[in-house]
Amino acid sequence: MKRIIRKYGPPIFHCINDFGQGSLAALIPFFIANFGLNYYQSASIIFCNTVVASVAQPILGYVADRWRVPWFIPVGFTVTLVSISAIALATSYEMILALSLIAGIGAALFHPEAALLVNRTQSNELGNAMGRFAVGGSAGFALGPLLAGGVYVFGGQFLWLFTVIALIGVLLYVYAFTGSTDTDAIGEGKSSAKSTNNGTNDWVSFGKLFFVIASRSILFSVLSIFIPILYITVINGEASASSLALTMYFAMGAVLTYMGGALSDKLGFLKTVRLGNLIFLPSVLVFIFVPNIWGFFGAMIPMAFGVFSQYGPITVLGQKYLAKNAGFASGITLGLGITLGGLVAPYVGHIADIYDVQTALMTLIPVGAIGLLMSFWLKEPK
Repeated sequence: MKRIIRKYGPPIFHCINDFGQGSLAALIPFFIANFGLNYYQSASIIFCNTVVASVAQPILGYVADRWRVPWFIPVGFTVTLVSISAIALATSYEMILALSLIAGIGAALFHPEAALLVNRTQSNELGNAMGRFAVGGSAGFALGPLLAGGVYVFGGQFLWLFTVIALIGVLLYVYAFTGSTDTDAIGEGKSSAKSTNNGTNDWVSFGKLFFVIASRSILFSVLSIFIPILYITVINGEASASSLALTMYFAMGAVLTYMGGALSDKLGFLKTVRLGNLIFLPSVLVFIFVPNIWGFFGAMIPMAFGVFSQYGPITVLGQKYLAKNAGFASGITLGLGITLGGLVAPYVGHIADIYDVQTALMTLIPVGAIGLLMSFWLKEPK
């Protein structure tokens, strides 16, 4: 039993951590209805969740390169989920912002060390292994909105379910990853630790990759926020069903993330990233300019492929470009790859306040184009 949990531990814990991250976007309509927020204020909740994490994740990734800090994993997802639960006690917009910020700190603690665990324990089919890890996060983003949707039925107290999930995760971690002499199985052996420090760093290529990371992050964050809002305001759907629309999007993303990881082992990491951007651009045009239920759901599958298929390949590319600092690379690819877009989201929300949601979403077109162009400027790592 322990060996099974060790094998699938990274994606399981990634799922648990991203329950909290994924739930925030689904709670936006709840915050709008109960606190009278506009789109800019709503997007600022995501901004607070990401701003500290965006600064902290590269630093924590460097720490993970220098010292083994496995306890970052359970502490990280516990801080994230307990903070989401505590939103049930929030009595003001400022309190929601503070709890969102603390949840971001938890995510920053979790990602670098968890990604290094995958890197140390998988020597073959790394794209597939990182794909499984990424699928765990995508599954968390899918299930988070589904669970958060319970607030529309049971009220804010329903959010304490996230604390229960965190407790289950901690018990799993303690059972399988502590008090064992079989350290190599969980990535704590000396030989595996040394392997992450071999090779050379290609900072020029990693710098170019950063633009691809930023592009995908913006696409991910803006769509996560505006899919439920578009569903309510343009498609005229029910607020209680908006979280289901987001869950459907993230559920597709979980499958397509795994497909992207498997595809990268066959096509190559860069070709998979380029393919994702090529498919995303026409599908997002349909999503924006066909404002009905057919355009909304019809564009969702190819749009999800464009965003999610890149996740695993980008992470592996970062670790290969910075072979000596895989923890730092993971802090950027996994950390900023999720959080960086949240820094832009309030400005997209401001455009939606001035004009409308569809006009705001048009900002995704040049962002996706930049990601595509920059991916063709990169070369496959040796």
